[in-house]
Amino acid sequence: MCELDSSCTNSSSSITRSYPLRAPIPVGKRANKLYRDRTANFYSPGQWEKVNLLSMMHLAVYSQPPDLKLSVWSSPGLSRPAFSEATIEANGYRPAQIGGSFGPSWSTHWFKVQINISEKMRQMENLELHWDCSNEATVWNAQGEPLQGLTGRGERTEWIIPASLKDGVEHTIYIEMACNGMFGNAAGDPIFKDNANGDAIQPPDPDKYFALTKAEIVAVDLQARMLHSDIQIIHQAAQGFPEDSWEQHEALNIANRIINTFRVGDRELIVRSRKIAEEYLGPDVNSENVFHVNSEKNASVFAIGHCHIDTCWLWPWKETKRKVARSWSNQCDLMDRYSELTFACSQAQQFKWLKEGYPYAWERVKAKVKAGQFHPIGGCWIEHDTNMPSGESLIRQFLFGQRFFESNFGRRSTTCWLPDTFGQSSQIPQLCRQAGMNRFLTQKICFNNMNEFPHTKFNWVALDGSQVICHMPPAKTCCADATFGDVKRNRSIKITHLFSFSVKETAAVDLPGSRSKDCADSEASLTPQGCFLVFIWVTPPMISSTSLKRRPIPFPLGTASFTSSSIVEFTPLKLRLSSTIGKQRSSFRDLELLALIASVEDESFKYPKKEFDEM
Repeated sequence: MCELDSSCTNSSSSITRSYPLRAPIPVGKRANKLYRDRTANFYSPGQWEKVNLLSMMHLAVYSQPPDLKLSVWSSPGLSRPAFSEATIEANGYRPAQIGGSFGPSWSTHWFKVQINISEKMRQMENLELHWDCSNEATVWNAQGEPLQGLTGRGERTEWIIPASLKDGVEHTIYIEMACNGMFGNAAGDPIFKDNANGDAIQPPDPDKYFALTKAEIVAVDLQARMLHSDIQIIHQAAQGFPEDSWEQHEALNIANRIINTFRVGDRELIVRSRKIAEEYLGPDVNSENVFHVNSEKNASVFAIGHCHIDTCWLWPWKETKRKVARSWSNQCDLMDRYSELTFACSQAQQFKWLKEGYPYAWERVKAKVKAGQFHPIGGCWIEHDTNMPSGESLIRQFLFGQRFFESNFGRRSTTCWLPDTFGQSSQIPQLCRQAGMNRFLTQKICFNNMNEFPHTKFNWVALDGSQVICHMPPAKTCCADATFGDVKRNRSIKITHLFSFSVKETAAVDLPGSRSKDCADSEASLTPQGCFLVFIWVTPPMISSTSLKRRPIPFPLGTASFTSSSIVEFTPLKLRLSSTIGKQRSSFRDLELLALIASVEDESFKYPKKEFDEM
């Protein structure tokens, strides 16, 4: 008994000594909103950017000769000359500088960028060329090979300078500037993005000019850049988790500790701040090991890069070809640096344009297809409408699409990919199965303004009973930003889902940032495994109990697109939609029939199959 009393007495004395008599400072309950706002101000542009994390992103900036010299040649009119035409000496490149204005709309300007990495710069490990003219551009090497795309207004403005240019010798690259934004050249409010002077779904301004606001060599502090991704994910978690939940409090506590640790000018504290972030995101957030953290679990969200480019919308046909080259070159560049990245893209027509106009980029894509990173999908010639075309037109979409994929990549697609179509015909499942596809992805109907579509995954059954597994990503877009909320929205439904991330109309965006965010989401157990792996849909037996839908999939919000005037002329795009489409279809049928009769009646007449296929 004495021993027990003695033990209790000693324990009580110890507690008394460790618990102070007076509180040092009063501590009240935290106001979550204030801490969320404080976190946002820590990494966002605006009035605090000179004293927050953004002020520490760069170690040094070089923008003057001899480090960087700029000259430009403007192609005549609205022509889009090839590299070999644009870089001849006779063109007479003139000096260019920051602040220069370039236009008008749809014109092309070729910049000769001469880079000389000095000895001081060579001591810095991570060098990038930052370029922003608020429009789209392509980076070419001196050998005429397209390396990657650039998209202005901060979307994707950096080109990583390779080690081969860090030899103390002057090197030349070229930047092909296209005088259009991501969504064309309309004046007015931005579309999809909160950027001043952005793009709108309106007729283009034919006299739009773009100012070169940034052209500089930057030594990047990668630790600061990664801390930026860390704090962004933690902030999104604080916003995405339920109010006053322990998960939200933990995110805010970590964010507050990071901000309290940070000091402008002290780079050692950035490393220390990242260590604090690892308490929330895990120790593997910096490596590809993050994608295997929870490998013993079955993944419920599979992330894959995607690039949705309308074959013709708010820009000329020829600009679509350049968008494809820019975007897909970007993906190949990212795949070279991130082996875990996979990317899916549809539309055989766009692959054909790349093959014909950009042989170097085409070979890169083919190599990545063979490596299992770049995935041609869709099985159709373009991402087509399914309501207005005739049955024969729809069949030709599948026939020519699958034929192209098989002849160029050695396999057909098993997934029909029509995310942006304004409603789906009830015959699509039947045509998909006859074309060798048993899976179907769509997305547009989530924008319905009358009612919300009730399913994200279901069996879609055609009139003849043919069925396909249909999936609608719960993120409600095929071009998600890879935010915490995007991934969490997929996880909220207990079924395997595809998470497609990108930016609509281009893949020339900050997908390295998306990778960082997905790394953090994966470590936070939002994507337990399979992140950036190809999404393997559940097998038919696993979905046999899923809802059946035996009718068309309408899109009420877009019905007006089928009832517009009989003739719509959009002169800048050379696009003419009219009631003559039906007449053209009938004329083409007559042409085929007459050619067939001629080939039977006259042995010397050769049926013009190649010409018809091109038509």
